[in-house]
Amino acid sequence: MARAQPSPGNAFAGDLLERGAAGYGGFAASLMLDRDPGLRERQGPNALAAWRTHLTQRVLELAAAVQAGDSRLFLGRVTWSRKAFRARGQDDQDIRHSIQALHDVLVERLPKPALPLPIEYVDLALKLLASPAPSPDPSELDPKRPSDRLALEYLQKILEGNVADAIAAVTTAALNGLGPRAAYTDVLLPAQREVGRLWHAGELSIAEEHMVTSATQRTMAVVASQAPRQPANGRTVVVAAVSGNVHDVGLRALADMYQLAGWRVIFVGADVPMQDLPTMLAFFEADLLMLGATLATHVPRVEQAIRSIRERCERPVRVVVGGAAFDEASDLWTRVGSDGYAPTIDQALDLGARLVGLQQ
Repeated sequence: MARAQPSPGNAFAGDLLERGAAGYGGFAASLMLDRDPGLRERQGPNALAAWRTHLTQRVLELAAAVQAGDSRLFLGRVTWSRKAFRARGQDDQDIRHSIQALHDVLVERLPKPALPLPIEYVDLALKLLASPAPSPDPSELDPKRPSDRLALEYLQKILEGNVADAIAAVTTAALNGLGPRAAYTDVLLPAQREVGRLWHAGELSIAEEHMVTSATQRTMAVVASQAPRQPANGRTVVVAAVSGNVHDVGLRALADMYQLAGWRVIFVGADVPMQDLPTMLAFFEADLLMLGATLATHVPRVEQAIRSIRERCERPVRVVVGGAAFDEASDLWTRVGSDGYAPTIDQALDLGARLVGLQQ
């Protein structure tokens, strides 16, 4: 995959794409429908508006990839879109046609000095889309595995309206041998991922997804309140999602596990403004910041937040990043200026302890 060193030219191109995302997305959607008049017949009268929204998001992701100098941030989202289309029984060739329309609009409308890297990344996406599509992902939950069986039982109870029984099933298992960490990592978080898969496949509504997420947050609170805690270790961790990131279930789970491990935890949650972090870290005398990002478009904000912390925070704070935005480009953490990257809760706990000198 193409990676380029960040440069003023990349920043210029990325800024143009970000500022003009709605315009470029709109032009590309119109071009796509002009080339395929049957698209309105297949997708209804809202086809133009839907593709305008879709392509505007692709442009924003392209802007983030260009600013970071890493095509994977764009290619990963294009791949995800194709999988989502296939899961819903839609023609994934429409994705290729949409990216081709975007390519042609950028060639025509993006200033020539800003064009090379965006077009290189879009060409990589077109090449990827020209290859055979992978088979739809199977469910990650296997009823043959006890923890997966419990996760499926948990989901079934919630979706049947028996939320109290679902919470009781997990909390009882956590007390009777499963343990709090496994309840989180092997049951609750896999259940959330399965909900996401079902939603993308069109098998769950948004309301049902929200219902499961709410139940999971309640279950975490019960499991954490019943679990034994290690003695206080004198360290403070702040757990937050970068501005624009509204997903915090994984971060909430991480915060709870840090608390059980003896840390003082300041859980800030989702969508934290960049300018608030340095003051907050200093006020709470934090030793560590765990900063989460879900989408590729969040990566520039992570970099800006870390830069602001380095420049304005009154104390040295180690910063660890994580989340889906970094999972597709696991070396990206070095470019945003963090001290490390952790893809799992277990790795986050170990890395955080090492960074603040609690273990070798």
